[in-house]
Amino acid sequence: MSKITEIDRKMMTQHLRELSKKAIIANAKHSKNIDKQISHTIELTKFIKEDRAQIQRLNNVIDIKQREIDELNERNTNLLWDLAKLEKRCADLEKRIITDDIKRAQVQKKISKEFNLESVDN
Repeated sequence: MSKITEIDRKMMTQHLRELSKKAIIANAKHSKNIDKQISHTIELTKFIKEDRAQIQRLNNVIDIKQREIDELNERNTNLLWDLAKLEKRCADLEKRIITDDIKRAQVQKKISKEFNLESVDN
């Protein structure tokens, strides 16, 4: 085997020094990239947490509004039911008024015939 000459040794040493410098520079750049990725990951995690909190708040608001809607629907249904009962009662009262008017007219006719009063046309 041949021995390494002094010139080769100097060239090898210089080459290894340059290689070490470039490795240190590459390592520093890599560390900066990793640090940036970590920073971005932390920011994204914060955004995700904020979004989840906002979604939860919106879901709570939706639940509250849905309960209000359900309550209003129930009130509306009850009011419509009461309205239907009142309309039926009103129709029954109108029928009674009409029948009472007819009976009153018949009674007035009978009374006028009985006492020979002027005729009443109803």
